Formats: sequence, structure tokens, C-alpha cells
Amino acid sequence: MTTLRLTDLVAGVRLFSGSSGALPATPPSAPPDDVERALRELDPAVARWVRDPLARSRPPQRWVPRVLVLPGGHVARQTSPVTCGAAVLTMLALAGDARLALRLARAADPTAAFSAAQQRVHAASTRGPAGLSLWPRALGTPPWGAAAQARFGPVRYTHRVVGRDAAAVLGQAVTAAGQGLPVPLYSGGDLSGGPGRAVPRHVVLLAGVRGSGAEAAATLYEPSSGTLHTLPVAVLLEAPAEPRARAARTRALGGWPHVVWAVLPCEPRARG
Repeated sequence: MTTLRLTDLVAGVRLFSGSSGALPATPPSAPPDDVERALRELDPAVARWVRDPLARSRPPQRWVPRVLVLPGGHVARQTSPVTCGAAVLTMLALAGDARLALRLARAADPTAAFSAAQQRVHAASTRGPAGLSLWPRALGTPPWGAAAQARFGPVRYTHRVVGRDAAAVLGQAVTAAGQGLPVPLYSGGDLSGGPGRAVPRHVVLLAGVRGSGAEAAATLYEPSSGTLHTLPVAVLLEAPAEPRARAARTRALGGWPHVVWAVLPCEPRARG
């Protein structure tokens, strides 16, 4: 019972469970022509960032975290203790929309623009019908709010709880990321640390997956430190016994031992 999570109980009664359906098509990775023309006038490093804000074409080495920077050199961190989800959703949107990334890169202060975007996303993801706030903003972004706001170009998202059969949902996440569709993941603890640690506590972004079989590697963006982490996919799917690998997984999940919820790309009919 010491590893029981509240999300295990949610999954046990079949809430927010099951397949998210067929994956949507991956949007084109090349920026549109007008953005490409604009990029020719920018510093090469800034143009490279606009094309690839998550540095998915240049993942860090396994076990060696690397900071993810914004134009201007500042680290792409969440701006408050409750905007981890908003930071992840903002980076997801930037990675899927070159025009949006170009607009941020051209801002007088890209770091301030990134912070303002987080605040807008956080407000929107905690707002219900008629603009009413149905979720305390002090608790961060709920998974259903993240799914409603998540955008990767034209791709929309749904959410699924990660219960005892974690490999099923995480397998869908790995498949999506391997096809070029990043996936927000919620991490948390278990009841051994009390009920407050057994719920979704942090959000990271499964930015990409490279390779196959035993060589497959997953790269995650962790917003509290603004770092990218590359781990074997097997380590992401199941916490290993080996201390070094377990510690690296926990760091990549923002200091939490379990993945407890996933925000998965879906066809429009599968949302909800």
C-alpha cells in the first residue's frame, strides 16, 4: 500500500481511462514560407531557436541534463511555483507554431514574453464555463484544463490517468512523441508521503523519442529548472531499481517518483 497513488483509485473505477484513440497526423516541421523569409534577417542562433524551441533536433546526452534557453540566453523556466503546467503548454505551443515562436523571439524582452504567456495559459486552463474559475489557481493546472488548452499546431489533446498499468498510457505517450507529437506528463508521489503527495504535483513535457528497442531514448523538458533530460525509454516506462537511473528519472520528473497523468494528442472526436 505504500506505493498507492490517488490516481490508482481513479483508474480503478475507470475514470479518465482507456485508449485516447488513433494519433492525429504530425504537422509539417518546416516553418511556413513567410516565417522562413523573416528568419533570414535574424541572428542564426535566434533563427535556430524559432525552428526548434525544444531543441528536439539536438537532445542532450543520456544522463546529462542541459538547460533549455530562450532567445537572449535566459533559461526557459516556469515563472512561479504554480506555472509548471503553463510553462509546458507554452513550450508545446511554441514548438508547434513557428509564427508564435517568431513573435516571442522578436519581443523586446523574450523572457518577459515567455512569463506573460505562462500567466495567460495558467488563467485560461483554470477557467471554466462563462469565465468562472472552477479550479484554485494556487493548485496549478488540472489535467483537464491542460488538455483543453494544449496545442501543437493544429493538433489537440485529451487526458488519461496513469494507474497501476502505467505502461499502457505511457506507451501511448512514447508512441506519440516518437512520431513528433510532444506529450505533457504529470508527476507526483504516493500515499506513503501523505494524501497531499499522492496527487498530480508537477508537469513535464515528453519532448521527443529517438531510436527503437533497447536503444530508444526519451527527452523531457523539466520547467522548474528549465532543463532537458534524456533517459532510456525503459527507464521512463518503469522506475528502475538501479539508484543512478532512478535518481535521473526522478530529476527529469521534477523531483517526483511517478508519472500519474498524461495529456495525449488525439483526433477531435476523442477529446474529453
